[in-house]
Amino acid sequence: MPSETDRPTLWRELRSWPRSVQLGFAGLAVAVFAATFVLEPLYEPDFPDRSEWPEGTIPDGIAVGEPSGGPEDPGLPEGVEVYQGEPLWTAAFASDGEEVAQVDQGALRWADGRIALERDGEDVWSYGWESYRPEVGIAGEVVVISEDLREITGEEYDWPGRRDTVALDLDTGEEVWRDQDASFVSAFADAVIMTECTGAQDDRIGDCTLYSRDPADLSVQWSTPTYASAQTATDIAWTGAPVPDRLLVESYPTGHGDRTVDVYEDGESLLSVPTRSSAAISGDTLIVYDEYDDNPADECIATLAGYRLGRSEPAWEIEAMTRKSDDYASCGGLPTAEARDGKLPLTIDGVPSIVDVATGETVWEAPTEGQAIALGPDAATLVTVDWEAEADNLIAFDTATGEERWRANAVFRSDDTTWPIGSTLWLYSGGDTWGSSAHDVYAYDLATGEGVALPGDAAYFVPGRIVTITGATHPAVRNVWPTEIW
Repeated sequence: MPSETDRPTLWRELRSWPRSVQLGFAGLAVAVFAATFVLEPLYEPDFPDRSEWPEGTIPDGIAVGEPSGGPEDPGLPEGVEVYQGEPLWTAAFASDGEEVAQVDQGALRWADGRIALERDGEDVWSYGWESYRPEVGIAGEVVVISEDLREITGEEYDWPGRRDTVALDLDTGEEVWRDQDASFVSAFADAVIMTECTGAQDDRIGDCTLYSRDPADLSVQWSTPTYASAQTATDIAWTGAPVPDRLLVESYPTGHGDRTVDVYEDGESLLSVPTRSSAAISGDTLIVYDEYDDNPADECIATLAGYRLGRSEPAWEIEAMTRKSDDYASCGGLPTAEARDGKLPLTIDGVPSIVDVATGETVWEAPTEGQAIALGPDAATLVTVDWEAEADNLIAFDTATGEERWRANAVFRSDDTTWPIGSTLWLYSGGDTWGSSAHDVYAYDLATGEGVALPGDAAYFVPGRIVTITGATHPAVRNVWPTEIW
């Protein structure tokens, strides 16, 4: 998806820890999630009252709310206007945790404890659960729901445990298949990745098998022996993205104290790297990066290493600079660790640079200091931030000539993120400390620098779509926007 970045998260690691540890962090995770996006009333698990909706309007009959403060909101950078285009569709929600996806069969709504297909304003089918938020994913013509089996049966927990996984026909809600052997389950559009174990975790490959199965009937597409904690490290949108050609899988061979990242292609392991760092794949190179620097007293540094597939030692290692926070209390992260056309934008010794992922060599440098944040198509444009500029702080350079293509004003802080998609550069800025800014998702035309702000606050991201929240009171409104708007 933004590639839904391939960064392993704390939650992804917690899933490999003993259940008692997982439960201890669950409350904290929920609180952080709520504070990140928007402060709204307490969670309400029920669906909104459909009597308040105009008849037959799912999902496009609800007006999009105005951004708080209106178009003159002082938080907007100079020259950036509120986007005037229409959302692809909108829907009202009763609680922050609800999500919706449009499928051929209707609108699939996922709330706490329940998933339902709606068509013409009516429930066609619904399915409920009582366990803590299960794994849910659309895979082909089924929706896959995977719950911790222990929460259902109350059985003793024996690592790595098992899950109760059911596939429901998207059109009818009828059960297509059920599995209770897998320990970890990830649903892609064209495959369900499962780890099935016969033994406990003992730092040995072979007691468990990693399967790729057809979501229609669970038939095996490929399989390979693995560790007990093997699970996908590639972030997955629940709305159904296909399995990437090179699949990242992470394992914790001896528990949460270590971590191994594998790259698989059609079931064959191309590379295995012991690392606690995040990872992303670009062509035949695995990029391993540690962007956590807890000492802003000196320079803020992110370390990166490139591993060629089939080789156990890194082909290159780089120290890239990140930005200190405005109060100098912390270090920010990399604006992106996703390569584009085999190139990666990094800041080397204070200079915005382009690094060739295959060799680790710097192939281009900007003529001024600043922060490299994104590359345009074919790496023909490098977008940078001038941290010292009070205006026109976003600068795009032509990498063929070194000349400026355009300048624009942007709100971009030390820990903000970029996603270049086609001809559109997306910037996600969290606003103030509490995330209450009305405009925290910005888009810039990579060709001209023209900028717009989406109304509302970022909610979640799905392939080819960005979802925002508008409306200060329940039912809040979700607005779904295309990721390419130029």
